[in-house]
Amino acid sequence: MMMKLLFFDYRDYESIEGLVRRLEPPRRYPGNPILESDQEVEGDHMSLYGSVVRRPEDGLWQMWYTSRNQRLGGIILAYATSEDGVHWTRPALDVVEYEGRRTNIVAVDQPLGATVMLDEREGRSGWRYKMLAGAPPSGNISAFRSADGIHWSAAAENPVIATNPDCPMALHRADDGRYVVYTRPEGGDRRVARAESWDFIHWSETRLVLEPGPQDPTQVQFYGMGSTTYGGYDLGTLWAYRTPVEDLGYYKTQGGRQEPELTYCRNGSSWGWPLLSGAGGYAWHRMSPGNPLLSCGPGDSWEKGSIQAASSLVFLDDEIRLYYAGDRTVHGEREWDGPEPRCGIGFASFGPDRFVSLDAGESEGRILTRPLRADNPNFYVNAEVEEDGCVQVEIADIDAKPVGGFELDNCVPIAGDSVRHRVKWRGNPDPGPLAGPWIRLRVKARRARVYALFCCPEEEAGEYWNFRIPHTRGSLWEKLADFDAAGKRSSG
Repeated sequence: MMMKLLFFDYRDYESIEGLVRRLEPPRRYPGNPILESDQEVEGDHMSLYGSVVRRPEDGLWQMWYTSRNQRLGGIILAYATSEDGVHWTRPALDVVEYEGRRTNIVAVDQPLGATVMLDEREGRSGWRYKMLAGAPPSGNISAFRSADGIHWSAAAENPVIATNPDCPMALHRADDGRYVVYTRPEGGDRRVARAESWDFIHWSETRLVLEPGPQDPTQVQFYGMGSTTYGGYDLGTLWAYRTPVEDLGYYKTQGGRQEPELTYCRNGSSWGWPLLSGAGGYAWHRMSPGNPLLSCGPGDSWEKGSIQAASSLVFLDDEIRLYYAGDRTVHGEREWDGPEPRCGIGFASFGPDRFVSLDAGESEGRILTRPLRADNPNFYVNAEVEEDGCVQVEIADIDAKPVGGFELDNCVPIAGDSVRHRVKWRGNPDPGPLAGPWIRLRVKARRARVYALFCCPEEEAGEYWNFRIPHTRGSLWEKLADFDAAGKRSSG
């Protein structure tokens, strides 16, 4: 499997000199919004208390988003489809009629905080799509299942979690098979908690995983968070909620703005040892506290009031999409008589791995990793190199001494912009002996942005979302060398 080093933090690095770490904002699609709040049945409101997925067998895009219609019970869940993720259609379905007409509504009666996943590993008939949402009579988190994402039925004796999801939720399945949901902790405060299940029916209690820190002003709360598995990490789109000073107390703080921040945690899924299975997923961090991933729009923009990220990211061959809802009004503002659309849905795009960069200017910057092991020593760099700039890579031993043939000066300079520059050395030295022993990578960069370092077989280089993170010398990974595959100490 691909091994990759990113720059979310510096755990995998011995030293970094002469480079500046930067959060890379995604690029908004210039044709936003791709959906507008212009349907009578949906009222004048739409938000991404919901999800966007791309069905693998035929490429169909599916979206579930929240609207309001008091005649249908208040909060409703709407459905849309697309062939390309850009041009969307609201299909006329047989689930809910409105004034004698079919609609694109798939759930009514207050499906609060709805999050939908398409479970490709599911073997039970009628369970391929799964949804968690608040539901009556308790309003607490309930589980639903569907064969097509349109016709839903209860998956359990609901509710399955004794928490009211007055927030957007995120749902995914970890590599070890367990289901994970991010919601609010018991008691309803605006922070982020996690619960787990092995069967989607029996769930753990919620456990706090992220809350505002001492660097945050008193007016910051965490409304909710999306989550997506990305190799050895989970990536989060945190709904940072900033309220006006004049709002007094939690239950009155209703007039704030929502803007997403990027968060991450190590999920433990690619560590490869039974003793560590499920060990990750709880220690969440903010990439750049206080700095929005997407800021609200300027002037009288359709997204000037709030931005709400979907429950998960979508991975394409050369693009990562973040779908989001925008609103001209701030949270809690019900009435609207201004410009239309009041609300809309759009998306923004990252390049593969291009969340955080290390930037080198005119002066030379250097990176030295901690010791690591490479199963397949074909090395790549994700970098954007300016004209007259360059990036070079060296393979060093555990003592940081260059390995013969793989020195910095012998590396063919990397130029241009690519998410997978192949690293080459003059004379084509044999990299075979580098598979297995402890090595370090040393990188020299000038006038360049470096996003990732990775190694893998050539045929795996395009699957940027499928990777493990390094197991460095001195870590628990090294200490487990005398344990067998069953997690027991070997007799030898």
